[in-house]
Amino acid sequence: MSYELEACPSRLFELHSVSQQYVRGNATLCALDTIDFTLDHGDTCAIVGASGSGKSTLLNILGLLERPIRGSARFVGNDIVAASANDLAAWRNRHIGFIFQAFNLLPRLSALDNVALPLAYRNVRRKSARALALAQLQAVGLADRAEHRPADLSGGQRQRVAIARALVGQPSLILADEPTGNLDPCCANEILELFLALNREQGATLVMVTHDANLAARFERKVEVAQGRVYERVGHVAV
Repeated sequence: MSYELEACPSRLFELHSVSQQYVRGNATLCALDTIDFTLDHGDTCAIVGASGSGKSTLLNILGLLERPIRGSARFVGNDIVAASANDLAAWRNRHIGFIFQAFNLLPRLSALDNVALPLAYRNVRRKSARALALAQLQAVGLADRAEHRPADLSGGQRQRVAIARALVGQPSLILADEPTGNLDPCCANEILELFLALNREQGATLVMVTHDANLAARFERKVEVAQGRVYERVGHVAV
């Protein structure tokens, strides 16, 4: 199978009758129970739910990190259940940007080299990768911190570096797992505004797991995961 995705203009992601289970000792845990979920190009979607509800499992499937044990899962029209591990890894690198609560920056690298890192896995020349990384740092307002290491940056600045790293490869889909959980309310709102601006200006599809109801209300779609099932509330966008 080719590492390139087959073109499909309709949907970015489609899950139909998807279930996921984990074995813990002698017990079997049902994380997702026969769910249907679709994601269109350009959507903004907040995922909410209690700890252990299944929202992280849903995010992992959307991130091509897990395959469901049952059901159909397609990314841009491509069957992720049948795809090879190499294909999934290549699609993640080329089409999906991940942002985490803990930032996951490499402490010995500068902000610039942290942002350029995903391009190294694509065999982009170092000079070109650093030029693209600098442009992305400028887009998130941190060009003047390019040579700073993570320890020399504030929490909000580190999260902006993480966002720049996620975006440097121009992904179709941005997945953010509690990206504002370690930030104060002011920084959290600034990060959310940055996300939404990227969605408006670049058309990036945005999915964010959050416990913050105020942040979730700013998204076009709000999906609640409870006991392995998915429920969507519509028509609630805050202005």
